[in-house]
Formats: sequence, structure tokens, C-alpha cells
Amino acid sequence: MALLSEKTRKFFEGRRGLRARVEADCAGVDNIVWVHSPSYGELEEVRPVLSVMRKIHPEYKFLFTFFSPSGYEHLKDDPAADFVYYMPLDTPWNAKWFLSAVRPVKMIICIADFWPSFLREQHRRGIETYLVSGRFNAEMSYFGTFGKPFRYCFKHCFTKLFVNTPESAEVLEANGIDNFVLTGDPRMDRVLALASEDWNDPVVDAWAGGRKVFVAGSTLPGEDAALVCELANMHPADKFLVVPHEVGEAEVAQLRALFEGRTALYTDGTVDDGAQVLIVNKVGLLSRLYRYGFMAYVGAGFDGAPHSIIEPAAYGIPVCYGPEFGPVWHCSRMIDAGAGFCVHDAVELCSLYDEMLSSPSRLASAGDAARRYCEDGGGVAEKIAKIID
Repeated sequence: MALLSEKTRKFFEGRRGLRARVEADCAGVDNIVWVHSPSYGELEEVRPVLSVMRKIHPEYKFLFTFFSPSGYEHLKDDPAADFVYYMPLDTPWNAKWFLSAVRPVKMIICIADFWPSFLREQHRRGIETYLVSGRFNAEMSYFGTFGKPFRYCFKHCFTKLFVNTPESAEVLEANGIDNFVLTGDPRMDRVLALASEDWNDPVVDAWAGGRKVFVAGSTLPGEDAALVCELANMHPADKFLVVPHEVGEAEVAQLRALFEGRTALYTDGTVDDGAQVLIVNKVGLLSRLYRYGFMAYVGAGFDGAPHSIIEPAAYGIPVCYGPEFGPVWHCSRMIDAGAGFCVHDAVELCSLYDEMLSSPSRLASAGDAARRYCEDGGGVAEKIAKIID
């Protein structure tokens, strides 16, 4: 309850004096591209597109808005952003003053978060508006009895809707919305670029000792932690790099207790290379740390949907995850490609691990399939940026 109250406090405090700040900051500034994202995580999907746009148009200034505190707090000090604000509440009055103050040359929405008052006012002013990484299914309320205002906006207020999958395209087409482009996932370019970087971490280097290890990323307490712990118990001579989703003191202490003293903490700096498990209790490293793995487990697949499974795949290693795929369409496609593996319990995870280690050719084949899956999906960001241009 305290966390909810804190978020609510930031929600309202962040909007206090918002109009005056926006008007003062944007006065006399031209060529602003407005980018809106529901939260920080969704923003990662559009970053590769924005990177290409900056190269094509160095004169652009990027203004970001978030409806929730999580996105704002993460990006407010990021050099990639020229301006960062909370999204004003969706009213016709707010839409008018905000658009008059910002005067955006283009507007981009990441994945979702559709505000009809703003979209209609943008359409009235002739502002080009784009959706990047749109995801739609027939069960969404947009396509039900009370979804007519949203369907109107999709059809008339967006210049283009860039969607990731044929399923999304089919849903839009079935509802008479034809201003979409089927592109794929722009994050592919981002993860491939990270995987190609010449990067290393001295703490992990010292601990791993030149060996490839099993990497468990974005793990949650409960099922994820229990599965990885069971796997480590079954293979005491092997090393496990664990990057939990939550790195608070309480969560990390609970995770360490689960492994019964066989752990070292990343933030200790000097790490005992004899520790079986290295827990990375620092945010922002996971996408690069997958390079230390011969195989990866991505968490949250028992709690709604796995986190980014294409991040480890870009390094050419097989990826396993829990059975709840949610909206993560890569899960089933990577399984079909021979790059991804669904595990329902510790027995299946241990069996898969043993299979991969006992057959180097099987491990290499799955890793090649993972890398190929990402490479085949690349080039999306440039395609989208050029259409927006």
C-alpha cells in the first residue's frame, strides 16, 4: 500500500506546474519530435528507431512523455532525451495547450497508450502521428462494443501503425483499419548492436575465469528462483550468473539464502572466483552480461510473460523460459526455430541443461538458430525510420 501511495504522490506532484515548465522549455525550440511511452520498458522498443532518426535529422529535438512515474524517473536524466515530462491528463483543454506549446513536427507512440483527446487534436492540426511496435488482438476492448472512439483514432488519426506480427495486421484489417505496415520487431537492431559490442566486465571476468556460464536473467522470487536453484544444486561444479529482476536488499538476501551461502555479490567488487553463483545486484547490465553464457534462462515466464528473450538469443545461445507467454510473440516463434525452449518445472530445465551439455553439436545448433532468428529479424528500425521520414 505504501508503494501505491508513493506512486500516486509522484503521479500528481509530477504534474504540478507542468504547463509552465513545458511552455518555458519549448519556447522558441523548433523540430520537436514527441515520443510517448506507457513506461520505461516499452520505450526500449522504439529506441533503435529514434537512433536512426537522429542520424538522418540531427536537428530533431526529442521530447518524451510518460503517464506513469516509472518511465519518468528512469529517463529524466538520460542524455538521449532533450525534454522529459509527465503526460498531461487526456482532456481537450490539455491537448490544445500542450500541442500549442510543443508544436511537434511528428509524434510517436510506443506499443500502446492511446489518448483520444490528444489524437483528435493532433489530427485536426495535421501532425504526423505514428505507432511503433503496435500489438493487437481481437479480444481487446478497442474492437468491442465501446471501442468505436479508438477505432476512429486508429483509422483517421495515425499516419501509420507499425505492427510486429501478421496476427496484429489481421485484426486491424478485419476492423476496417488499413493504414498499417507489418514490420517486425525494431528491438532486433538494438540487441544485435549490443551483442556486437566489444565489452567485458572485470568483476564477471574474474569470477568466471574464462569459462562460459549459465545465465539466469530477470528472475523473479518464487518459481524462477526455485528452478535455477535446483539446477545449481544438481550441478555443483558449474557456475551460474543470476541477474534478478528486483535488486533490493530484501530480495537479494532472500535469493542468497536460497543458494545457501554459495553466492557472491556483484557490488562487492572483489569476487571470490570459487563462488558457484554470482548475483548481479545492479540494474542496467543484463543485456550485455548474456555474452558470458553458453545458455540462458529468462524469468517471468511463470508470472505472465517472459522478459526480453531476444537479448540472449542475439549472442547465439539457446534460451529457455516458463510456459506463460502472454503477449511475447517471440516465445512460440523461437521454439519453432529451434532457438527457444519452454520449461514447465525444474525437471524439464535440468533435463534440457544436461542434453545441451552432453551434446556440443546440439548446443551449437540451438545457438546458431538463436543468432539466425535475430539476424533474420534485423533491419526493422531503419525501415520504420525511413517511412517516418
